[in-house]
Amino acid sequence: MNRPGHNRAASLLPFLTMTIVSHAAAAGPGAPLPRATPESVGMSSARLTAMGEFFSGETGRDAAAGYAILVARNGKLIYSTAVGMQDRERAIPMSLDTRFRIFSMTKPVTSVAVLMLYEEGKLQLDDPVSRYLPAFAQSRVMVGVDDAGKPRTEPVKRPITVRHLLTHTSGLGYGPGYDTTSPLAAEWAAFSLYGPQTADEKIRRLAALPLYFEPGSDWRYSYATDVLGHLVEVVSGMPFAEFLQKRLFDPLGMTHTGFFVSEADAGRVATIYRRNAAGKLEPLQGPFAAAPTAAPPFLSGGGGLLSTAGDYLRFAQMLADKGRFEGRRYLSPVTIELMTSQQVPDTAMGKAYGDTWRGLGFGLGVSPVIDFRSVPQANRDGDYTWPGVMDTNWMVSPSTGIVAIVLAQVARGADGQANRTYQDMHNQVYQAVLEP
Repeated sequence: MNRPGHNRAASLLPFLTMTIVSHAAAAGPGAPLPRATPESVGMSSARLTAMGEFFSGETGRDAAAGYAILVARNGKLIYSTAVGMQDRERAIPMSLDTRFRIFSMTKPVTSVAVLMLYEEGKLQLDDPVSRYLPAFAQSRVMVGVDDAGKPRTEPVKRPITVRHLLTHTSGLGYGPGYDTTSPLAAEWAAFSLYGPQTADEKIRRLAALPLYFEPGSDWRYSYATDVLGHLVEVVSGMPFAEFLQKRLFDPLGMTHTGFFVSEADAGRVATIYRRNAAGKLEPLQGPFAAAPTAAPPFLSGGGGLLSTAGDYLRFAQMLADKGRFEGRRYLSPVTIELMTSQQVPDTAMGKAYGDTWRGLGFGLGVSPVIDFRSVPQANRDGDYTWPGVMDTNWMVSPSTGIVAIVLAQVARGADGQANRTYQDMHNQVYQAVLEP
């Protein structure tokens, strides 16, 4: 697809992909955290610069059009860089002010909102979800198939709880592409959070779908956090977006985070790309091609937010600081420990995603490393994260004090190649450590 400025973009690309904008010491206006030199916190300036150069090289091989990168340690911003392009066709360079669709990086935010209500005594983790969302009182689970191959179901033996939703052990499914083989694949693929129905109607439709397994008996990635977003609204008595704004975004200073952007900021939203069969990037077509400038019909707690690298760094630093940020308490350190601890069987993630996920667990909305020797990237036990499907990534390392953000916008394309940024972020951050 050609857009205005395509030829200009092509001529500027070699220059722009090699432009590394990094800052190691000087405090500047708008910095998400106070600045420090890398060496003052046991990191290498030269190796962080090499990290930026690595990701710049990735734009040259069409791994992504561009990246926004921030690295902090001990609450200090020690490296910031923007490389490549926000929009190649319009010749817009990537910047630290670029807005990204963060997709599943929304899930930790929603999970924190739920845990805030838990701390206030407005819900308990083992409460049946049906106490607040009555449609789940009729949940049914698949127990086999009939002679025609259609699913046979029966009422669940135990109800879905808030904890089940936070840990993806509810038995719920996900949309197209997450299941192509089971008897439930067609039913779950046909469900959509888009459309004119109200949020209540969508949740009722979702609750009527058969579960894959008895709640609490297995692990399956799902629409669970979208249900939690609606739960926040019902339990708090406040619209979900308003709750996030008042309780998290405003006090954390996340001024560029929300479910849509203003008309004035539409040009700051990064283009999402996909790789074609030849491995070359092309703009993604469809509902995510245009910047959202109005609230969507359903505010997805599982994947609906847009944000910047700096905004999400502030959120991640709050988690790293055990629920406190800039003098304000959001969650107790006890709750943060619960959130970031292993909550599912040690085999769950490997069973779901394959052998390379053996060392990863799942807590309450984030995935902690439970065996650093069994993961394919540099990690330490206790590190945690949960990335977004369009190549948005972050990490918190409690044992080292490191927090990092690496954001791109790339869908898995026709070439079938998975995005490597998740692994590359960890490897590149850890190669710059001088003192662990």
